[in-house]
Amino acid sequence: MDKISHFNSSRGGNPAFTRELLAEAEDDQLTRIVEEAARELKSPIALVTLVMEQVQFFKAHYGLPQELASARGTDRDVSFCQFVVNSGQPFELSDAKGQEVPQQMVDEYGIRAYLGIPILSNGTVVGSLCVLDTKPHDFSESERINLKKLADLVNERLAELNGKRKESRTSLIGRAAFPAVEELHETLPPIRQRLSVAHVATRELSTFLRISEMALYGKLPSKEELRETLKKAREALERCEDSLYDIEVSVEDAEDSIEALEHVFHPSSTTLLSEIAVSGRELARHITRGTGGVLMPDIQFDPFISTPRALGASIVAITLSLVGTGLQKAGKHHKIKVEAEDLGSNAALVINCEDLTEASLGEIIRELKVHTDEDPTISYRLAGNSIKLLFSVVTTRP
Repeated sequence: MDKISHFNSSRGGNPAFTRELLAEAEDDQLTRIVEEAARELKSPIALVTLVMEQVQFFKAHYGLPQELASARGTDRDVSFCQFVVNSGQPFELSDAKGQEVPQQMVDEYGIRAYLGIPILSNGTVVGSLCVLDTKPHDFSESERINLKKLADLVNERLAELNGKRKESRTSLIGRAAFPAVEELHETLPPIRQRLSVAHVATRELSTFLRISEMALYGKLPSKEELRETLKKAREALERCEDSLYDIEVSVEDAEDSIEALEHVFHPSSTTLLSEIAVSGRELARHITRGTGGVLMPDIQFDPFISTPRALGASIVAITLSLVGTGLQKAGKHHKIKVEAEDLGSNAALVINCEDLTEASLGEIIRELKVHTDEDPTISYRLAGNSIKLLFSVVTTRP
């Protein structure tokens, strides 16, 4: 049979399948583990699979045929890993051909041998670390032991993805939001000051109007005094108009900061690339305006990404803040350029770091590493004088 269902389905859902586990972004640590598994067990294919109700998802893979690598999974009923999950025990096939297991992988892709070790998330078996061979393979005891050791490393990595990043999320968001809060604090005093100027100007205008009325009825001694009164009235009107303009700008700045803070504190599982870019820019404005602000052309490539809005905006804000701080230390004054780039399965925000020293770039990279290492939907890359923030693209629009 091409397909066999050997799986205890749970329609209530499985809390072990967290967002971090199911993210489509490539995980470097898991990729290194499957590469080592294939090498150690002398097998052409190695996988970290997550087996769900309908599909098995390839969290990490090595040596897959191109179409399976692109699909990142198969129907659950054609998998061998379902036997691992169902029993919670290792499962082994030295030659799958003609055995009571699904034959589709045998017939279509020539898979003959299989060895899978259970992997766990939050104490629950969710899939396997497995190797597959295209020829019969009698696995030795040492190979089983080696694969079990590597499966333990997978479990450690899954625990990191589920736990460590969550612990630092609050401090990360707080750090990103702080400059925006400071911006709001600094926006209010100028508004109050300009309101005072406007109040004074309107009072002067009302007085000048009364003096003008007196002149109309011949109660002012000279035309010279009237000319002086009109001159002062015009000056007061200019001060009032300038104050109203400044108030309007300050209010718009405050509204932008509040909107950016809302994006940080209102949870969202998916978001547009442009939303985190704009929110991050506004969150960091209190720092970046000291070097000329952020130049961000309209983002034409604007996919949905799997990074939550709060996390994505925080990472963008922290990166821009670090770049702005580095430019200030270097005594440079120019806008920070940000552009979007299509990298297939990833969407990148490219942040120009021109004029930053190698030491400054090192500081930024170390800081980003702290916040991105435990999240599978975010990574970073140095490209010349730019930092690329890479976000995993959602393949289907939510």
